[in-house]
Amino acid sequence: MTPSEASSATADAADLSPEAAASRKAAESGSPVEVSAETTPTQLVTAQPDGTFTVDFDPTPVRVKKASGWVPVDTDLATTSSGDVVPKAAAVDVAFSGGGSRDPLAAITQDGKTYSVGSPWTLPVPKLSGSTATYSDVMPGTDLVVQATPDGFSENLVVKSRDAAQNEKLSSIAFPVSADGVSAHDTQAGGAAFVDDQGRPVFTTGTALMYDSSAIATAPQATGSATALKASYVVGAAASGQAEASGDGALDGPAPGSKSQVMDVTVSDDALTLKPDRSFLDDPDTTYPVVLDPQTTSASLSGWTTVWSSSPSTSFWKTSHSLGVGYDAWVDNKKARSLYQFDTHTLGGKKILSATFTALEVWSANCTAKAVQLWRTGAISASTKWSAQPSWAAQVDSVTAAKGYSSSCPGGNVSFDATSAVTYTAGQSSSTTTLGLRAPGNEDDAFAWKQFASPSDTKPTLSVTFVSKPSAPTGVKTSSPSLACAAGLGTAAVIRDTTPTVTAAPKSADGSQSTLRPNFELYRYDAKVGDPLIASGNPSAYTASGTAGTWTTPALTNGQTYWFRARSQYKYTFNGTTGFMYSAWSPACWFRIDSSAPVQPDVDSTTYQECASPETPDDCTAYGGVGAAAAFTLKANGASDVVKYTYQLNDNPVRTKTFTTATTSYALSLVPDVRGVNTLTVQTWDSAGNVSASYTYTFKVAPGAGPLSQWSMDEGAGTTAADAVGGRNAALFGSATWSDHARLGKSVQGDGTSSYAATASPVLDTTKSFTASTWVRLTGNSHDSVALAQAGANGSAFALSYSAAANAWVFNRYASDVVAPTIVRSTSTALPVVGVWTHLMGVYDAQEQTIQLFVNGVPQGVPVSYTTPWQGTGGLQFARGQHGGGFSDYFAGQIDEVTVWNRILSEEEIADLQAMTDASTGQARPAPAAEWGIEETSGTTAADSSGYGHLATVAAGGTWATDADGGKGNVLSLAGTSTANATVTGPIVDSQGDFTVAAWADLDASALSDTSVAHHMRIATQSGGVRDSWGLWYDQAAGSTQGMWVFGRTTADTTGGSVVTVPADIASAQLVDPGHWTLVTGVYDGAHHQLFLYVNGVRQGAQGDTGTGDDTGDGIVFTQPWQATGTFNIGRGRTSTGAYSDYAQGLVDDVRVWTGVMSDTAIDQMYVNEVPIPL
Repeated sequence: MTPSEASSATADAADLSPEAAASRKAAESGSPVEVSAETTPTQLVTAQPDGTFTVDFDPTPVRVKKASGWVPVDTDLATTSSGDVVPKAAAVDVAFSGGGSRDPLAAITQDGKTYSVGSPWTLPVPKLSGSTATYSDVMPGTDLVVQATPDGFSENLVVKSRDAAQNEKLSSIAFPVSADGVSAHDTQAGGAAFVDDQGRPVFTTGTALMYDSSAIATAPQATGSATALKASYVVGAAASGQAEASGDGALDGPAPGSKSQVMDVTVSDDALTLKPDRSFLDDPDTTYPVVLDPQTTSASLSGWTTVWSSSPSTSFWKTSHSLGVGYDAWVDNKKARSLYQFDTHTLGGKKILSATFTALEVWSANCTAKAVQLWRTGAISASTKWSAQPSWAAQVDSVTAAKGYSSSCPGGNVSFDATSAVTYTAGQSSSTTTLGLRAPGNEDDAFAWKQFASPSDTKPTLSVTFVSKPSAPTGVKTSSPSLACAAGLGTAAVIRDTTPTVTAAPKSADGSQSTLRPNFELYRYDAKVGDPLIASGNPSAYTASGTAGTWTTPALTNGQTYWFRARSQYKYTFNGTTGFMYSAWSPACWFRIDSSAPVQPDVDSTTYQECASPETPDDCTAYGGVGAAAAFTLKANGASDVVKYTYQLNDNPVRTKTFTTATTSYALSLVPDVRGVNTLTVQTWDSAGNVSASYTYTFKVAPGAGPLSQWSMDEGAGTTAADAVGGRNAALFGSATWSDHARLGKSVQGDGTSSYAATASPVLDTTKSFTASTWVRLTGNSHDSVALAQAGANGSAFALSYSAAANAWVFNRYASDVVAPTIVRSTSTALPVVGVWTHLMGVYDAQEQTIQLFVNGVPQGVPVSYTTPWQGTGGLQFARGQHGGGFSDYFAGQIDEVTVWNRILSEEEIADLQAMTDASTGQARPAPAAEWGIEETSGTTAADSSGYGHLATVAAGGTWATDADGGKGNVLSLAGTSTANATVTGPIVDSQGDFTVAAWADLDASALSDTSVAHHMRIATQSGGVRDSWGLWYDQAAGSTQGMWVFGRTTADTTGGSVVTVPADIASAQLVDPGHWTLVTGVYDGAHHQLFLYVNGVRQGAQGDTGTGDDTGDGIVFTQPWQATGTFNIGRGRTSTGAYSDYAQGLVDDVRVWTGVMSDTAIDQMYVNEVPIPL
């Protein structure tokens, strides 16, 4: 098992009920497992490997709950540090006197209520033996013995000899009693109950018996345990000729064959008075010692008793006397029946598979087996007696046995099949199950006389095997479609599928190993004749509890209402027989079939009227403007049950509006983002999930409103940057200066400490949609640098800036105009680069309540939610921001071409902005970033004429040369070796934005003549850490005399990364003829994610279509640009291993790089203007 599987298994086990967890463990181990959560003093539940459960019931406690867990009852006595004598582990609190003046003699406490028995004598220190404490000779020849039982105690006077019996004080013995929280109540059956203030019994005293030891003296062959326990007293008495015996036996009730007599006892709130029968004591047939035995126990549902015909008004509740069954013609000339009661309330509702009652037979009249019957009876209590027996409801079993007469038929257990009795009480959810033993017929066969051990001696058991009735299933609903259960006709779910699938998860009340499946019934609603059952079914497979099952209905009628219900079906196997149990049915789940789609919707707009001829939309009238919000209304067009509208404007994501009730229309505001023809596609959905045909609303949008303000920063002198559109001029402050380093024309230079420019008043309404755009060139990245912001009272309403902590471009908005506001930020994934031009644009969409940063025309991440716009009341700030009530974060570098709009731009407008497209000519306007004309004739460097000072260092293997034909003049000659190249400290441009690279090359044909190997020559590359981000090179495959020019990009700065290339379609033989120059140009259009290659001014490929499927027809698609910050190389490049290689051999001239996209026309014109003319 994997760690994740183990973790999952542990989590699953933690979710199981105690019964289910035990059942799973039993199945896995193949052995029974105790369900500890169900354990009680009289009940033990075990899960069986086959998925059933067995519970063993005892009529008296056999275990006690301690802090460490359940422990067996242990009534052995021990003396505490306070001097009391207590049992080690009993079901109730019992304490005996440690002797002397310590009172009481015995006390029992349960649930805060106490019953105490005192002593009429001063007590000696007791002798402890097992569960008994003997206070010797409290009267001459008479011991007082107390004994702890699992749920109470007994106090016994043991009259050890006939002489001792002559003591007149034995005529009436009064034990003082006290009670706390209970009061005495006569049971009218020879005992007493101590009841609480609600009349509920808390403690009971059974009928007091006096019995002798004749069974031991006259029947030594008997094997009953009660008989054996009396041996010590009797043997002592026999040895001394009825002198006093010694020992601590004779306390487990009269043994079979002993003489016994009910003793008169009176119980009041303050005394327990015994009145022994003098005639019994004086009878010459009485064998000493004689025991006088009242008993006290706690009240419980469990118990036992016997009834004697010879004592019809006497209760023997929880007697320690052995329990007789049949006709006793041997001693007392009585008929006896015995009853056992078990607390079986936990079996209510269970399926009883088997039940066995087992009792220990300790005496039989002889070894001839005779029948004894087991009956289900009514409940018993301390008031049960021969004259007030419970009903003997049904005989459930009969067993023929003879055990306990002699060694030929020794005592032993007798087991009865009690299944029918327990099945009945479980079905009635009775609290108890009461079983009675009696002899057959008239109960007059003396040889059928039997005695069974008292539960106070040897516990009878009731062992029951059961399975639980399954619980009602959960998750009752339709699963296809997935809809919650609708409880009534008025809320019926609406379903379009005419054969829906319903589901329910059957549940077992306990066993995780149970096998279940749901049953389903389907009814058709009919108000006139009642709802007929039309189908039923279930999945074929049985699964574990909680696993959903499904059933697909037959074909149903459109427009008709139905309901279904489910129940859990449990399959069990016991002793080779398979049976089934069922839960109650779940509540009904209602649904209605609606398979009709809504009619096609309609659309209306007062601003953008629909084209009258959608087939020729270009002929339509244009309205509104790009980026301007307008109202639209989507209409259900007469459909009465539409609850959902889906709509898509142009190629934007599909949007959804869902209603909780049916609606006829949905009004919304949309912002057209395409100049010219726009389409709004709409569909409606009803509550059943039926979808209408789509409706396309075609309309034409006029060009968007122009900029609100625009600062070209081209002044070059003075202290004012003019707003060419809105007249909101910006003043220069501090050391702000003009710079020739510009994206176009001139720019404003910030020193990063105090220089800035600002308008006198707010420019943008920052509570509404706006777009802010600027070109920036960082000259340092040691601190935050704000390029553009609009001030408020305490902070900026927005800020376009560089974050030093994040090393990222950010577009910030702030939750409120306070000193320390919460920042909402859109962060770039593109890496900022010092020394190159980068285009930044921040967009706030008031309708969607989002902000988003664009870098080099590319959206960064996803729009970020911003819901608390506020108006920046201060001026527009160039090169600084406002924080904490003051200004800071001055920009280090140049800022150029700042433009703001009070709307959102379209993708087309963003692309034009990024390309610096000239509105009058439609041509992109790139800006020189580096230009090496290579006019040098000596030295080791080539000058950069762009003004940015990118000096190229020529390695030793590169030499200055003159074009042989004179057409290119001075050129750089490269020998194809590792030392023949030129390098420049980079980067030159922002590799994640638009750029163009071009170079003239005349490759050495002789270096390409060996066709047995492939040839690769790099002309111009931009290196990163281990790879080139982009480059121009020549490839010629082995075996070929022709090659191709390539403009390529890698997807990551790692070794082995893939390369996306644009191959040329001109034969390499034409390219490498000595004396023939080739102009190779590569263009990366970052806004459109496309690569282009031009050879001698001609775009290569069929509009970039290479047949690979990786392009759009307008260039090769490339979406993973990364910023290289290493050297710019002429004549070498890095391969997939990261090493420099592919050294060029031949002549190179006029290597140039631009920020921005150069147009096809400009590239062609560059070739025309510069084509070499041989001299």
